[in-house]
Amino acid sequence: MTRDDLGLLPRPWQMSITGEQYPWQGDRDGEDVVVVKNQPVPGLLAGSPTWQRKEAYRLEIVASRPEITAEGELGVANARRTLRQLRTSRTVPDLVITDRPEFEWRGLSVDIARHFFGVEDLVAVMDIMAELGLNRLHLHLSDDQGWRIEIPAIPELTERSSRTSVGGGPGGFLSQEDLDFLVAQGAHRGIAIVPEVDVPGHVTAALHALPGLNPDGAQPDVYEGIEVGISSLTEDLPETERLLEGVFGTLVPHGQEGVHIGGDECLLTPPAEFNRLVASAAGYVRAAGRPVIAWQEAAPVLEEGEYLQVWDERQDLSGVVEAARRGVRIIASPATRVYLDMKYADDERLGLTWAGTTTLREAYEWDPRALFEGLDPAAVHGVEACIFTETIETQDELLYMLMPRLAAVAEVAWAGTGIGTEGQWESFEARVRVRELWRPPSP
Repeated sequence: MTRDDLGLLPRPWQMSITGEQYPWQGDRDGEDVVVVKNQPVPGLLAGSPTWQRKEAYRLEIVASRPEITAEGELGVANARRTLRQLRTSRTVPDLVITDRPEFEWRGLSVDIARHFFGVEDLVAVMDIMAELGLNRLHLHLSDDQGWRIEIPAIPELTERSSRTSVGGGPGGFLSQEDLDFLVAQGAHRGIAIVPEVDVPGHVTAALHALPGLNPDGAQPDVYEGIEVGISSLTEDLPETERLLEGVFGTLVPHGQEGVHIGGDECLLTPPAEFNRLVASAAGYVRAAGRPVIAWQEAAPVLEEGEYLQVWDERQDLSGVVEAARRGVRIIASPATRVYLDMKYADDERLGLTWAGTTTLREAYEWDPRALFEGLDPAAVHGVEACIFTETIETQDELLYMLMPRLAAVAEVAWAGTGIGTEGQWESFEARVRVRELWRPPSP
């Protein structure tokens, strides 16, 4: 048996097969596992950061009896995830695994605005994420086509703008109780919820719900198309500040690891006004002591320790380089690699092609630290896949577009790169087939 035959996803940092195979003994649910906690994991590199040590683990199996060593619960949870995968086989060889993730931020962004996906759908997504070692679920809660989160101080947002979607579908929204439930379910799986309301663009749904956001006071029609860059907030309107305060004041309790304020594709917002509006939104998040996260266009506004999500390699990225020099942390989300709403191939029914098509191999073979020339590799703190839902309406369609490409992105986030080692792609492809994650027929 080879390491690839075990089908482990993501690939462990270090693994050696030390003996022959044995049938599994004991409790297949893992209750018989010996767990040694509050102990340093042998074999970690000197100087490993605290967050990495907390997620690290050592798993040793001798004669089918597992023992886990970890500093804390996160490491134990990661070891148990690996053990669950191993237990899907009837036998297991003696082995030793020493493992830790390369990046602290390992995420997936799901757009529930173009088409609405509710609690059941998102829990199903989190189940997959947990098995792949992902730890951030970024929820895109608003866009031109619909408003998807209850804001108790501004009930008009859901009353007037939650029942729309691309193509005229039924829409929907998450209540505050729904969001609390998702936060709790995520915590159980080691996943933090990152809520996003996108400003100052992508706001037609808000403009429709609140006519006072429009300089002329007129209510725009609902929008059911898929164009971008068609809307903007306007500063110096009382309703604008009411929106920003109400929205971000509501989101910050749910975003323990940060709140995303958007900032992308604001084609109608003058640059100086854009910076002031983004700074205003960021101010509400900072005042609550939470990290600010924003798309790459907001680079001039972000401060040291905050997160900038880089998605469009076609843009001038000098502002991203400068932000990284100020200590802004970069999340790598290049659309050509990790936008999983891109079609697998041109003849697919689902998906878009504005960033090209993305095969499984293309989602795997890239290096986040070499995202673009001039960026300090040390500035990259994470990887996040994204799926926007202009063409995706059902859970089956959502999962079809996610898998198995999400497994590729998850391995890049865990291992640090999908290139650089001979046979790396072939190893990943073999493990995907062992796990039976190869693509099913299109729904």
